Amino acid sequence: MDAIDILKAEHKAAKKAMAEIADSFGVKRKKLFTALKRELEMHDDIEERVFYPAVQAHPNASAFPAMDKRAHQEVEAALAKLERLPVAATEWINEFKAMQKKLLAHVADEENRLFVIIRSLLSQLELDTLGETMKTTKTKAVDAA
Repeated sequence: MDAIDILKAEHKAAKKAMAEIADSFGVKRKKLFTALKRELEMHDDIEERVFYPAVQAHPNASAFPAMDKRAHQEVEAALAKLERLPVAATEWINEFKAMQKKLLAHVADEENRLFVIIRSLLSQLELDTLGETMKTTKTKAVDAA
Protein backbone atom coordinates (compact mmCIF):
# COMPACT_ATOMS: atom_id res chain seq x y z
CA MET A 1 0.00 0.00 0.00
CA ASP A 2 1.37 3.37 -0.85
CA ALA A 3 2.16 6.04 1.74
CA ILE A 4 -0.70 8.33 0.80
CA ASP A 5 -3.23 5.49 0.91
CA ILE A 6 -1.98 4.56 4.40
CA LEU A 7 -2.40 8.13 5.64
CA LYS A 8 -5.85 8.42 4.07
CA ALA A 9 -6.93 5.14 5.70
CA GLU A 10 -5.77 6.49 9.06
CA HIS A 11 -7.69 9.72 8.42
CA LYS A 12 -10.83 7.69 7.68
CA ALA A 13 -10.39 5.66 10.87
CA ALA A 14 -9.92 8.86 12.91
CA LYS A 15 -13.11 10.35 11.45
CA LYS A 16 -15.03 7.20 12.39
CA ALA A 17 -13.53 7.19 15.90
CA MET A 18 -14.45 10.84 16.43
CA ALA A 19 -18.07 10.14 15.46
CA GLU A 20 -18.17 7.23 17.92
CA ILE A 21 -16.68 9.39 20.67
CA ALA A 22 -19.23 12.15 20.10
CA ASP A 23 -22.05 9.60 20.44
CA SER A 24 -20.66 7.86 23.53
CA PHE A 25 -20.61 8.61 27.26
CA GLY A 26 -18.65 7.91 30.41
CA VAL A 27 -16.13 5.09 30.49
CA LYS A 28 -16.74 4.15 26.85
CA ARG A 29 -16.06 7.74 25.74
CA LYS A 30 -12.84 7.83 27.79
CA LYS A 31 -11.66 4.52 26.36
CA LEU A 32 -12.41 5.55 22.77
CA PHE A 33 -10.75 8.93 23.27
CA THR A 34 -7.61 7.36 24.75
CA ALA A 35 -7.34 5.04 21.72
CA LEU A 36 -7.91 7.94 19.29
CA LYS A 37 -5.29 10.08 21.02
CA ARG A 38 -2.72 7.28 20.82
CA GLU A 39 -3.46 6.69 17.12
CA LEU A 40 -3.29 10.40 16.27
CA GLU A 41 0.02 10.75 18.10
CA MET A 42 1.49 7.83 16.13
CA HIS A 43 0.05 9.20 12.89
CA ASP A 44 1.57 12.65 13.51
CA ASP A 45 4.90 11.11 14.46
CA ILE A 46 5.04 9.04 11.26
CA GLU A 47 4.12 12.09 9.16
CA GLU A 48 6.69 14.30 10.88
CA ARG A 49 9.60 11.83 11.12
CA VAL A 50 9.12 9.70 7.99
CA PHE A 51 6.59 10.90 5.42
CA TYR A 52 7.17 14.63 5.02
CA PRO A 53 10.98 14.48 5.39
CA ALA A 54 11.10 11.82 2.64
CA VAL A 55 8.92 13.96 0.40
CA GLN A 56 10.95 17.10 1.01
CA ALA A 57 14.21 15.23 0.37
CA HIS A 58 12.96 14.06 -3.02
CA PRO A 59 14.75 15.78 -5.94
CA ASN A 60 11.43 16.77 -7.56
CA ALA A 61 10.10 18.37 -4.38
CA SER A 62 12.40 21.36 -3.98
CA ALA A 63 9.42 23.74 -4.10
CA PHE A 64 7.15 21.53 -1.99
CA PRO A 65 5.57 23.49 0.88
CA ALA A 66 6.55 22.50 4.40
CA MET A 67 4.01 20.40 6.26
CA ASP A 68 1.59 22.26 8.47
CA LYS A 69 3.38 21.65 11.77
CA ARG A 70 1.19 24.31 13.39
CA ALA A 71 -1.94 22.23 12.69
CA HIS A 72 -0.34 19.21 14.36
CA GLN A 73 0.65 21.30 17.38
CA GLU A 74 -2.86 22.74 17.73
CA VAL A 75 -4.48 19.31 17.62
CA GLU A 76 -1.90 17.85 20.03
CA ALA A 77 -2.52 20.72 22.49
CA ALA A 78 -6.28 20.18 22.22
CA LEU A 79 -5.86 16.44 22.84
CA ALA A 80 -3.73 17.14 25.92
CA LYS A 81 -6.36 19.54 27.25
CA LEU A 82 -9.12 16.99 26.65
CA GLU A 83 -7.13 14.34 28.47
CA ARG A 84 -7.07 16.54 31.59
CA LEU A 85 -10.83 17.23 31.58
CA PRO A 86 -13.49 14.83 32.87
CA VAL A 87 -15.26 13.32 29.85
CA ALA A 88 -18.65 13.89 31.48
CA ALA A 89 -18.12 17.66 31.64
CA THR A 90 -20.04 19.83 29.17
CA GLU A 91 -16.77 21.64 28.53
CA TRP A 92 -15.22 18.35 27.36
CA ILE A 93 -17.60 17.81 24.44
CA ASN A 94 -17.30 21.47 23.42
CA GLU A 95 -13.49 21.21 23.43
CA PHE A 96 -13.70 17.89 21.60
CA LYS A 97 -15.84 19.41 18.84
CA ALA A 98 -13.39 22.31 18.50
CA MET A 99 -10.48 19.84 18.20
CA GLN A 100 -12.46 17.76 15.72
CA LYS A 101 -13.09 20.83 13.55
CA LYS A 102 -9.35 21.69 13.50
CA LEU A 103 -8.39 18.12 12.72
CA LEU A 104 -10.91 17.76 9.91
CA ALA A 105 -9.70 21.03 8.34
CA HIS A 106 -6.11 19.78 8.50
CA VAL A 107 -7.09 16.42 6.98
CA ALA A 108 -8.98 18.15 4.16
CA ASP A 109 -5.95 20.32 3.41
CA GLU A 110 -3.64 17.31 3.29
CA GLU A 111 -5.94 15.18 1.17
CA ASN A 112 -7.12 17.89 -1.23
CA ARG A 113 -3.91 19.85 -1.64
CA LEU A 114 -0.70 18.33 -0.27
CA PHE A 115 -1.33 14.69 -1.20
CA VAL A 116 -2.30 15.71 -4.74
CA ILE A 117 1.01 17.53 -5.14
CA ILE A 118 2.96 14.65 -3.59
CA ARG A 119 1.31 12.10 -5.88
CA SER A 120 2.45 14.17 -8.87
CA LEU A 121 6.03 14.36 -7.57
CA LEU A 122 6.71 10.77 -6.47
CA SER A 123 6.41 7.61 -8.54
CA GLN A 124 4.16 4.75 -7.48
CA LEU A 125 7.24 2.71 -6.59
CA GLU A 126 8.51 5.55 -4.38
CA LEU A 127 5.13 5.87 -2.67
CA ASP A 128 4.97 2.09 -2.12
CA THR A 129 8.51 2.03 -0.69
CA LEU A 130 7.72 4.96 1.59
CA GLY A 131 4.52 3.19 2.68
CA GLU A 132 6.52 0.11 3.67
CA THR A 133 8.90 2.29 5.69
CA MET A 134 5.94 3.93 7.43
CA LYS A 135 4.34 0.57 8.28
CA THR A 136 7.62 -0.74 9.69
CA THR A 137 8.12 2.42 11.76
CA LYS A 138 4.58 2.20 13.15
CA THR A 139 4.95 -1.50 13.98
CA LYS A 140 8.14 -0.75 15.92
CA ALA A 141 6.40 2.09 17.79
CA VAL A 142 3.45 -0.15 18.71
CA ASP A 143 5.79 -2.93 19.85
CA ALA A 144 7.79 -0.49 21.98
CA ALA A 145 4.66 0.91 23.68
